[in-house]
Amino acid sequence: MRAIRGKNKVLSLLSRDEATLFNKIDLNNFLDINTLDERTNHIAEELYKRNVINKIRKENKVGYEIYPQKDTLK
Repeated sequence: MRAIRGKNKVLSLLSRDEATLFNKIDLNNFLDINTLDERTNHIAEELYKRNVINKIRKENKVGYEIYPQKDTLK
């Protein structure tokens, strides 16, 4: 289990497989949908529905990115 902050800084718990995908997206800053197999694509869609990752269009490609994890001090 891993706890991360999603959209609007809502705390979410991720399973091992979800955390692996989240780390992969974080490492690459962007993950193209076309590079995913069926199982990983399903996990990514579920994370997107739970507002854990964001779906974006980048250079004529559709993919995922994570929401910022660091809070700024005010």
